[in-house]
Amino acid sequence: MIEQRDYLPTFLAEAREHLQELGLAILRIEAAPDDQIAADGVFRVAHSLKGMSAAMGFERIVALTHAMEDVFELLRQRAGGLPPDAIDVLSACLDALETAVERIATGGGETLDPALLVERLRLLARERTPEQELAREGDAALPDLVNARERLAAGERLLHVVADLSDDCQMPAVRAFMLFEALRVNGELVGGVPAPEAVERFAGRRVEAWVATRSDEETLDESARAVGELADVAVREQPLPEGDPAAPADALSADAPSPRAAAGPAATVRVDAERLDELLHLMSELVQHRTTVEALAAEADVPGLAPAMQRLARTSQALQETVTRVRMVPVESVFLRFPRLVRDLATRLGKQVELRMEGADTELDRTVVDALGDPLIHLVRNALDHGLETPAERTAAGKPETGVLELAARHAGGHVVVSVRDDGRGIDPAAVARAAVERGLLDATAAAVLDATAAAELLFAPGFSTAAATTDVSGRGVGMDAVRASVRALGGEVTITGFRPPVTASGDLQATSPWGTCAQLRLPLTLASISALLVGVGELPYAIPLDRVVRTVRLDGLPVRTVRGVPLLPLGGELLPLLDGAQSLSATPASAPDHAGAAEQGYAVIINASGRRVALAVSSLAGQRELVTRRLPRTVSQRAAAAGGAVLPEGGIALVVDCDALGDVDRRSSPAMTEGRNTDFPATEGVPA
Repeated sequence: MIEQRDYLPTFLAEAREHLQELGLAILRIEAAPDDQIAADGVFRVAHSLKGMSAAMGFERIVALTHAMEDVFELLRQRAGGLPPDAIDVLSACLDALETAVERIATGGGETLDPALLVERLRLLARERTPEQELAREGDAALPDLVNARERLAAGERLLHVVADLSDDCQMPAVRAFMLFEALRVNGELVGGVPAPEAVERFAGRRVEAWVATRSDEETLDESARAVGELADVAVREQPLPEGDPAAPADALSADAPSPRAAAGPAATVRVDAERLDELLHLMSELVQHRTTVEALAAEADVPGLAPAMQRLARTSQALQETVTRVRMVPVESVFLRFPRLVRDLATRLGKQVELRMEGADTELDRTVVDALGDPLIHLVRNALDHGLETPAERTAAGKPETGVLELAARHAGGHVVVSVRDDGRGIDPAAVARAAVERGLLDATAAAVLDATAAAELLFAPGFSTAAATTDVSGRGVGMDAVRASVRALGGEVTITGFRPPVTASGDLQATSPWGTCAQLRLPLTLASISALLVGVGELPYAIPLDRVVRTVRLDGLPVRTVRGVPLLPLGGELLPLLDGAQSLSATPASAPDHAGAAEQGYAVIINASGRRVALAVSSLAGQRELVTRRLPRTVSQRAAAAGGAVLPEGGIALVVDCDALGDVDRRSSPAMTEGRNTDFPATEGVPA
């Protein structure tokens, strides 16, 4: 057994990847029991997980994955695939393995009892044909020359290991199995005596193995001897016969010449996440120092300094982009958990659901991806419970019995948009209004004029739910407010749009119009840096994300109006709420802030905030900057409308403005401004990007 402490992080990372792939393969086999490609893939994954676990000494995982191998072996050999109940058994095995891996990660050990699951798996096993049984009884699996040639062409070597068991070895089958697994850590086992799939019946004293590997003879010798109860071990390079790659394996000769293939570079390198974080931190400091030097160079009169600074800026910017890309991972790592969740939850709710996933290869910063799982789980559970109907309800509404749930990701400028869309019942403003009145969130007068946009916004209110009864799935009023808080903590925003057919003159819904709900999460590509507009509010500097800035205007001479005590700025045919920066950015009070002093500021920055435009009055404009951001302590971020902090070239600190929090301030200070909005539900193309 190898040293667990040294290899545990690698084991956990690879085990989680294998389990994700295993879960998807089980779902594919459920949809198509005779899917040979999926069955082959599952067999390889289970086999790899078994080998990894054996090398680490996790015997319970080994026992369970070995039994799973038997089931998938039969699936690969027989037409028709597995019976329907096999999917439930394999899903239970997957759950047990995931739990075991996570307990290992937290230091709790395997905590897995495989006996019951192994027995359930064995009950699934069909009787083997005589040909299959004969194949299992074979005492040797000589090298697969086709596979061996492919591995050698990729820069590997074929090493032949011969191990003699000691005279006092009481369990030769166990030692043979442990030897095979120890060698698999160093490469691929392409043949063995006994046959690896029949090792449990081995009773001999000599074990042979052929391993395609990049390791040397000494490494394999050490791995083999670590198994114990071996009298002798010999490792040597095994030449391949010339000519037909399908030639019989007994044509192998230890004396035949074989040129060593040149070692090729690995396609990927696994790097610890902490090292990437350290690299990003150092890169951030470099950007700060570059900005400082640029400011000094602009004041210095040194020949050739300006062109040199331009070259330095280009190189450091390219380096910054490269470091940022290294931290990018596809959202597939999050999407992979949902096929299983949707399948299980749809079964519990008695609904038929087709899950579609698009854009899984879209990349985001690793920190953003790590935090994306919980918000998406809330949205998917809400879509399944509240959005999609039962087959009977869908039939009555003129829809197909099977609902569609779509997870999609796409790039949009400097952001990534992740959406959760269903073709269910949509958002009913009347139902939302009734629930809001019952919970004391609206009075009857406000509820009577509630439009679609305001109804969607109410779903984010703490404690709000339209569920008639509380279940273990939803109905407690906890979820959507937490989703918005989580997404905003990442510098993003979440919006919900409902689609419901308009009502005809007879009072019926136009069933041909679109139905459903779409929740969109707009997230930054990276949390490391932003392009921002620096502004001054009094004596304090603030940074407004440039992608939220629409324009800037001087307030001198502009007529500022006041409606119901709220200052409004007429601009481009619109009346924009004018927020006093000193009031809005210093804190976000629970009560409506006083913006009477906004008109006395020198400038206004028009920004997009929570899906609407507002004007923020500031004292001065300092220009555009590329800033490296830092998260704020929770005590600060809760009091101020700030999404983070940034170090300025001169060493000061600027707070990064949370534009969506400003939108919330605007709603509290000017509730009357929600009147007169369009009450029609937008078409698909109208969903905010």
